[in-house]
Amino acid sequence: MEVEKVNLLVKTCIGVLAVVALAVVPANAIVITGGAVNNGDFNADTTGTDSSTYDETPDWINLSGLQSEQATRTNLAFDATRNGILSHGLDGSSVSHPKTFGQDTGHVISTGNVYSLSYVWRDAFAWIDGEDQVAVSLFVTDDDTIGGVRTDLITMLSGLSTTNNTYEAVDQDNFYTAVGVDNGKSLFVELHTSQGATADDQGFVRIDNFVLEYVPEPSSLALIGLGGLMLIRRRK
Repeated sequence: MEVEKVNLLVKTCIGVLAVVALAVVPANAIVITGGAVNNGDFNADTTGTDSSTYDETPDWINLSGLQSEQATRTNLAFDATRNGILSHGLDGSSVSHPKTFGQDTGHVISTGNVYSLSYVWRDAFAWIDGEDQVAVSLFVTDDDTIGGVRTDLITMLSGLSTTNNTYEAVDQDNFYTAVGVDNGKSLFVELHTSQGATADDQGFVRIDNFVLEYVPEPSSLALIGLGGLMLIRRRK
């Protein structure tokens, strides 16, 4: 009878732990930036006009130039809404006007978090299809401010444009898993361009519907409970 009671207890505990495991493992990723969250779709605007600057674009700053630079427009739209502009930095007069989107995501990293991203983009004026790419960098800083001394965690490239003047989708799942040294740090993101062998060109690109999300590390509670059950089995 004692053996039967122990077996019943084990089965009951396993059932409870299965429910707990389902509860602590998230079914869906958590959005950090995307849609209206942190203006991931670039649609938040304080002007109502076609062209807006970084100063007029909520949640984003220009990491490589002036905040008075043009940041978003409504033309060349993907979904009939506003989109972001990235540039290498030169215009026709050889004056530097770099456009690089930077953001303090407000997210604090935990060890084991797994990050994914997606967006759409298209080549525009002077983009070199066989060389240039969009780049997304995740980084942290020494003082948890976006202007602090920077350490890049990872940079992901879009791949080359395959069709002129056409939006293409990028979907990069599970591209970074946070390690112990990342734990507790504020997460920052940069959207920028990556030039090929041809330097100092005047390339521009459009980007829209940027999404950065993560899946938290599953709780170890279920594993701890299963370890206890193994002890019960050994004692019976």
